[in-house]
Amino acid sequence: MDSAFLTHLLSPSPVMHWLLMTLPLTITLSGVFGAVEGESGNRRLAVFAALLTVWLFLPLPYGDPQIAAVGEMVSILGWFLLVGAWARHVWIDRPAPVWVHALVITHLIAIAIACVVALIRALLA
Repeated sequence: MDSAFLTHLLSPSPVMHWLLMTLPLTITLSGVFGAVEGESGNRRLAVFAALLTVWLFLPLPYGDPQIAAVGEMVSILGWFLLVGAWARHVWIDRPAPVWVHALVITHLIAIAIACVVALIRALLA
């Protein structure tokens, strides 16, 4: 692989950054609306998503680069665990209201489209 390709592919995009950062907020919204409907498991999902949202938007300043790397790893792992927990919740419980979970799916599709755009941008550079 050419290093220029990887540099262009992995270069930060503000759109991708905000899509990734706001997905836990969208899942929090779906959990809150589901909790209002009285669906089981929504409170736990909403609390986990809200905690991850706070973790992502208010990062702690680390002096040591190794501790900062651990913080980034926790953020990435938490993000994937949250998406998995949301997907499992939707797949098993089929919660209501459906429109707010459709918003999360739309958000995930937007992330996928942004990934394709980043790949095309890297290939054309």
